[in-house]
This record gives sequence, C-alpha cells and structure tokens, in this order.
Amino acid sequence: MAGRFDDRVALVTGAASGIGLATALRLHGEGARVIAADRDEAGLKALADRISGLRTLNYDAADGDASAAMAARATEMFGGLDHVVCNAGIYRRAHFKDISAEDWATMLSVNLTSVFRIVQALVPALRESRGSLVTLASTAAVQGIAYAAHYAAAKAAVVALTKSLAIEYASAGIRFNAVAPGRVKTPIGAGLAPLGDQDDRLLTRPVKLVGRPEGGEPAEIAGVIAFLLSADASFVTGSLVVADGAQNLG
Repeated sequence: MAGRFDDRVALVTGAASGIGLATALRLHGEGARVIAADRDEAGLKALADRISGLRTLNYDAADGDASAAMAARATEMFGGLDHVVCNAGIYRRAHFKDISAEDWATMLSVNLTSVFRIVQALVPALRESRGSLVTLASTAAVQGIAYAAHYAAAKAAVVALTKSLAIEYASAGIRFNAVAPGRVKTPIGAGLAPLGDQDDRLLTRPVKLVGRPEGGEPAEIAGVIAFLLSADASFVTGSLVVADGAQNLG
C-alpha cells in the first residue's frame, strides 16, 4: 500500500526525542526519506538504529548560522526537500522579574531565530518542490502561561511568522502551518523544579479529554503534523491547529 510520503524528503528538527522523534518515525512509516536534525548526537544515533536509511545532521539551534548551514546541507542530501518540521525548542520557567536579558535572548534564539534562519535557507528548495512546512508553537502562544513569559512570547512570534509566510508564499505553492500542543508527555520540561512563591492556581489547566490526566502522547501530535504536511491538507495553509485535549477551554 502506497504511503502519503512515498518518494518525498522530509527534514525534522529536534528529532532526537519527544514530538520530533515521533514525527520522524511517523513520516518514515508513511514512506518518507527522513533527515533528522538535533544537537543530541546520541539521540540521533539511537533513532538511526530504528530507521533504515535515515540521514542525520547535528547542529545547535542556539546558533543562527549553524541552523542555516544545517538547512542548506539538508537540501543537498537527497537533491531536494519536500517537507519540513521545525520542532526544535527549549522550555524554561522563571518569575518574569527574574528573566535575565541572556535568558530572554537564548529563548528567542532557539525557539524563534533558528526557525527564521532555517526557513529562509529552505525557501528555494520548497519553492522548487511546492512543499509544505510545519512549525511547532504551543498553546502558550495564544493563552499565555504563568512563569514562562519568554517562552510564550517566542512561540507567539512563531505563529505570526508562520501565518506571514503562508501569505507571502501562497503564490509559490508553499504551505505553512503551525501546531500548538497543550500538555504532552515529552522530556522538554522534565526536571524543572517548582519556583519559589509560585501561585499554583495559575498553573491548573487540566486536560479535559477523558483518560488523559497526564496529557497527550507525542505520536498523537505527530499525526496532526503528518496530516498538515500531506496532500490531505492541500487547501490548508496559514492555520494554527490546537491539539490540547480541551485543556485550555472552559
């Protein structure tokens, strides 16, 4: 049975764990030739053991030049590129008054500037293939989030960037969409201790979908991403798809 991504080339950043890992596996399972990019070399090696023919690229998303260079190399690996998932990101918590200028700059460098540099480098290849690109935002981008204002600001900017690109490149046939996950069982926030003097009432947004108290699975978000990349979503561009189990409703 033919897969939705047969003979297609897909780049996934942040592919060594969490949603990126699940997305790489999903796209490969549907026939794509996958390029996995991450700073975690051990994680990439473990993924390569699971995916036959996987190509990997090691880069640091905090470095804009490295992000652009990685993207350029990705276009050369299979002689083109059809799909891109900009998933790499970081999450940090702090009282707003305690966010330093360095913390702010690092958050924006990894979660926003890296996306800008990658997409800018890949537009020629996506124009050639009339490809599609998905960015990973967050429900924090539209709902806000206590104690992570720098994270929410960066993700909101990713949404604005994605929508702007969808308008600008619609005539070129390139589709740009964003996914906003709510609580998902990934390691991005693992090990973060509660802040002193935090108000727990500001953090109580339970996932309402029955049987999901701990949040969604990375594979469920990967399914949304795969849909948006695929021809099944050929008339969808400039959209923000929220996947949060009704966590932020009501």
